[in-house]
Amino acid sequence: MRVVGIIAEYNPLHNGHIYHLEQAKALTGADFCVVVMSGNFVQRGEPAAADKFTRAEWAVRAGADLVLELPSVYAVSSAERFALGGVRTLYATGVMTDLSFGCETDDLLQLQRLKDLLSSETQAFQQALRQELRLGKSYPRARRDALAVCGADAVLLDALERPNNILAIEYLRALALFAPEICPVPVARAGNAYHDTALSGTLSSATSIRAALVSGNEAVREALPLFVGARMLYDERYPVTEILFSKMILSTLRNMSPDAVSALPDVKEGLENVIIQAMKRAVTLEDFYTAIKSKRYTLARCKRIAISALLGLTRDQVYRTISDEKSEYLHVLAFSSKSRRLLSEIGKRCSAPLLLRQADCAECTPLVRENLAIDARSTDLYAIATETDLRRDHRGPVIV
Repeated sequence: MRVVGIIAEYNPLHNGHIYHLEQAKALTGADFCVVVMSGNFVQRGEPAAADKFTRAEWAVRAGADLVLELPSVYAVSSAERFALGGVRTLYATGVMTDLSFGCETDDLLQLQRLKDLLSSETQAFQQALRQELRLGKSYPRARRDALAVCGADAVLLDALERPNNILAIEYLRALALFAPEICPVPVARAGNAYHDTALSGTLSSATSIRAALVSGNEAVREALPLFVGARMLYDERYPVTEILFSKMILSTLRNMSPDAVSALPDVKEGLENVIIQAMKRAVTLEDFYTAIKSKRYTLARCKRIAISALLGLTRDQVYRTISDEKSEYLHVLAFSSKSRRLLSEIGKRCSAPLLLRQADCAECTPLVRENLAIDARSTDLYAIATETDLRRDHRGPVIV
């Protein structure tokens, strides 16, 4: 049995995602496709445009056989931890043979060279990286410029500046560490660039699609499958935006002690002092982000910190999850009717608890239950902010 895995957000699912699903299955000849998908909050540090159950259903309708939730501890995180969590979750199924990912280049050798460069971390590279960080650059930019100082060629440096390539490299690093037997399968990105803000027909960027949905631009229908476009354009509850969470986030931040702020993931080097001062003065969430973001601390990183505060995530919990080999779990969000054989095989081979119902959580380790509580909190907060009767985690039937 051949099974291809995909790590995704589907925020929202669009034609480019469907193209990737189709290419992943065609290139591997896989019998089944398993998607590990972010929950209600995504890597950009924002709420997803639709809740995780809705997006999981979309994924199955688009061709996935099984959708598992990427734990919040990984989903609201840097590219490195996002990739790490996705790979470890897929590996824990015990059935994965391939991992497919979209990127700006499908040259696997080039991606492997970049992965090797970033993994070697020679003394010269580490020294150059420290120097670039002292200049106030963000970590991704400092890393790229440090490689340039160390003599990396222009082709590799250009590849490292493209967002999907950055994730692809992190997937390769995670595979090398935790699942070297899983075969990487890159698929070249089709359509416009990741950060393009203008729609470009059937294969538009997620950035342009989200902007069009917020403005109500019906031209976006061309870029979305009908079952997504109808919901996103004509159901007044969608798309969900961070405005619905802004007061909730500000209230949480203002009620945190200095020690609690210091304990948030990715808060270090005095950033806690900037956050504490900003949260006292900020009237809006936008004011808060404006006050704390800088060249060193990107807007996405600041947003992830704020969402971590909202969810109750701490740096210690993140560290313990990464360090513990038994911290994975397989929370099933949706599956196709044909995938019962796949679920049966996972049940026999998995190295992490397979969670389909509340009773399956009873024998999980304390750390797994701690992480599940964060996921459940994200669902409750999402339901409150959107004023929807959203089903509780593990309460009710899985979407088939």
